[in-house]
Amino acid sequence: MIHIPNLIEAVLVEKSKKIKRYPCHVNRASSLGYAVEMLGGCLRRGVYERTNWGDKKMWEVTSILIFEEGDRQELAVFRDLLDAGHPIIEQQTPYEWKTPDGELLATGHIDGKLICQDDNGQSVAVPVEIKSMHPNIFGGIYCLEDFKKKPWTRAYLAQITLYMLMNNIDIGLFILKNKSSGQLKQIIVNLDYELGEKCIQAAEQINQHVKARTLPDRCKDRDVCKECPFNHICLPDLNFGQEIEIGDDPSFESKVKEYLEIKEAGSKAKNLWEKVIRPKMAATAKDGNLNLLIGNYHLTGKLNVNGAFLGKIKLIDEDED
Repeated sequence: MIHIPNLIEAVLVEKSKKIKRYPCHVNRASSLGYAVEMLGGCLRRGVYERTNWGDKKMWEVTSILIFEEGDRQELAVFRDLLDAGHPIIEQQTPYEWKTPDGELLATGHIDGKLICQDDNGQSVAVPVEIKSMHPNIFGGIYCLEDFKKKPWTRAYLAQITLYMLMNNIDIGLFILKNKSSGQLKQIIVNLDYELGEKCIQAAEQINQHVKARTLPDRCKDRDVCKECPFNHICLPDLNFGQEIEIGDDPSFESKVKEYLEIKEAGSKAKNLWEKVIRPKMAATAKDGNLNLLIGNYHLTGKLNVNGAFLGKIKLIDEDED
């Protein structure tokens, strides 16, 4: 009998050794976009990246496979461009952005630069970022506005904006690759000065909070919180599993707020609970279970054996660190 080893398991075990956390002592261009409010980011996450890097959720081994495949795809693009007569220079060159007084605000490693010609025939090195993408993401991006659809593609905008600032140039280039078909796409980036200013402001604010050992207010968009690798320390009492929903009912939210404010008042609170709050919670429940975020309130509950709905409401304290 010939024994075939489990090759897949062996590969995954070896890849899992690369799942590590690393100290983060400066704002990285690749992640700063997640903290820029103009891009729907959360400044608090940017502070956690610096102060609580050891608490950041670990990658799954499948993520390591995706990252490594991205690296291979990037090298393939470099080779294709070289064969086509357009080599990419200064690959992975480190850059940094400092204030006039020398404070380090951001660092990064650019994928490379493409030599182009300006109107005067002078050679100009244009920053280039190469991004390999899932076919569905690739197929949905045709212009810069399309990058705003996803948190990680929004972060790409901040990243290349910072690289343009670091290189004192007002134009950059994305080269996108479809991981499945190998199709390439290029998108020219003109420097958005407002976005650049917001990125620098975010870096300055993060530095200030790190020095003062303080935290900015939490992001109010729970969809952003759901994807954050620090949500387990920022909002430890919330379950961000697949069953949680995001509610948008200002009228009902005001009733929830009113109920909590008068909860100790007795009969009025009981009347509001029995006639408005609990029936609405029961009607919103799916298969007898409720796990709902509405504004700053976390509503949970379920039907008991007698068919009565039992619910709880908790205020998410936005001022709590």
